[in-house]
Amino acid sequence: MEYKETDLLKSVARSYNEILPQNQEALLLVVWLYQKIQDGKINHEFTKRDFEDTLDDVLELLQKTQSIQKETLSKKISNYYYRTISYKNEYRLHLTVFAENLCKLVLGQLQPEIKKLELIHTFRKTLKLTEEDMESIAKLEYWHRHNFNSAKNEILSHIEILQKTVEDKTNELRQLLKPDADNPKALVNDFIQVFETLKEQTTGLLNTINFKNETLLKIQSVKDRFAESEEMFEQYDNIQRDFENFFENIDRRIAAINEKIQLASKRLRNLIDTLKYKQKFKVNIEKLLSYMLKTAQHKQGQIELDEKIPARKILAMPTKFLAVPVIDFKTNNQAEPNIPEQDAAHLEAERLKNLRMLKNQEQTAKWMDKMEQALETGEALNYTEWFNKIARTEHNLEIPIKVCFGIIESCNNSTEKYIELEQTHENTIDKNVTLWKMIIRHTDS
Repeated sequence: MEYKETDLLKSVARSYNEILPQNQEALLLVVWLYQKIQDGKINHEFTKRDFEDTLDDVLELLQKTQSIQKETLSKKISNYYYRTISYKNEYRLHLTVFAENLCKLVLGQLQPEIKKLELIHTFRKTLKLTEEDMESIAKLEYWHRHNFNSAKNEILSHIEILQKTVEDKTNELRQLLKPDADNPKALVNDFIQVFETLKEQTTGLLNTINFKNETLLKIQSVKDRFAESEEMFEQYDNIQRDFENFFENIDRRIAAINEKIQLASKRLRNLIDTLKYKQKFKVNIEKLLSYMLKTAQHKQGQIELDEKIPARKILAMPTKFLAVPVIDFKTNNQAEPNIPEQDAAHLEAERLKNLRMLKNQEQTAKWMDKMEQALETGEALNYTEWFNKIARTEHNLEIPIKVCFGIIESCNNSTEKYIELEQTHENTIDKNVTLWKMIIRHTDS
């Protein structure tokens, strides 16, 4: 066996010049002929004129009509890529199976296309394991060699194409974040459709994993049947290990693809939100400018805005000296910095805003402490009741909402309390706020 494998490798070393295209022109010629046959432009058994016309197309495309000898190029690919056969009173040419398979691989790699059928369809047709297949080790071996091994290539090809498509679309999505993107809203809508398709494909891949688990259980169920002899069990064990190892690799690939899709989907949602707020900002700016143009007046060489648009001074923080003191021990320098004017109304508004924020934080902490004390007594807390109680006392919806988030986070990080959540709507004292039923309990209660 070792000797035959060595001879095969030596044969590859001697023949690589013939079995692999040696230049750009040769590969493109074979692919172009294959594509014309697929498109129906020439017959599967084509004429010498078809061959020469395609060769002219290749040389014209590459602009190498003067530097390439047609006869030399034709001879380079005649051995493994096409054959000549007699046809009536003339000769015809046809691509070899090797050439057609090579073209399929090249075109599939350069222009991947997500298959419309989910991968689970391929599984059910090629990987189906019946009771008859498990009757003997010979039948199981046959299923493994002819069904499983052929299905592996189909599965890997499907996943690799999906992975490349996700990576390509994610890279294109990054281009939308650039400020010079043309019509980003339309591009975003196109990407939404693309990622919806990818989501369906990922669902199909996940379904295949469920099918894989069922098939693995079938294989494991006949373990005792093939334990009669060491040789038979060794064959069975190799099949089972091959199956498990292959799908461990597939599981990792699917998880990586799904993670990329989720990341890209998150970027897409953020981009949609950004565009939405930019659009709102743009509309508001246009309304403001339109109103200013209609209501502004020109008086004594100056533009006066409508009184509804108050003038504001530009804020400046006195963080540096505008007059640099001169250090001179002989004279006493009285230079003082010029303090810029500030908008007193704005500063007061900011001060009151900060005070309100601090007060809300303080009250949120107090109510959370009260709820913690109630939990320690073993009492089960209905948050809707507490929400109404806090809202009535504080006259502020922000505090009970913050308390809710704080309690959820506290329960997630604690082993001493937990939340029971039911998707039933409960009304609050504010008609604009509806809560799901949320019961907070102590683990000891």
